[in-house]
Amino acid sequence: MQRINWKDIAELVGITAIVASLIFVGFQMKQSHEIALSAEYQARTETLVNFLTASASDAVVRSAMAKNLSGAADFTPDERIAATLMSRAGVELMQNSHYQYVHGYLDEEHWRAIRMLIKSQLQEPISREILLGDAIRPSFRIVVEEIDQEISAETN
Repeated sequence: MQRINWKDIAELVGITAIVASLIFVGFQMKQSHEIALSAEYQARTETLVNFLTASASDAVVRSAMAKNLSGAADFTPDERIAATLMSRAGVELMQNSHYQYVHGYLDEEHWRAIRMLIKSQLQEPISREILLGDAIRPSFRIVVEEIDQEISAETN
């Protein structure tokens, strides 16, 4: 009887150790996920800051973006190119944010802010042309079209 008792105790200790190690692995995975999210957020922030800094330093880009923001259509050829490239870069950032949101690397709060940005970009001529064009991923297009429908419903 005593041998079986020691065997049972050894099995219980083994099972307890396995459960404890699984709990520890779970905590490590959660921490690794949080670290990955933080690193991704930092990378997005750095990309955006570089994008905005480069934009602010070029007079043609500033003029083009001011016209695009105001809804003007009287772009010089250089302004049209600059506005198109800047809008395209912005769309790529939004598209990347959507991808990250879908895959769990972007929280709901940040995604809501991106949705508001998409909404404002849809009201700018060049950005709208790119957002509703053929050069975006189909899953992102669905979101853009939903937001565009929201805008139409609000204006009617």
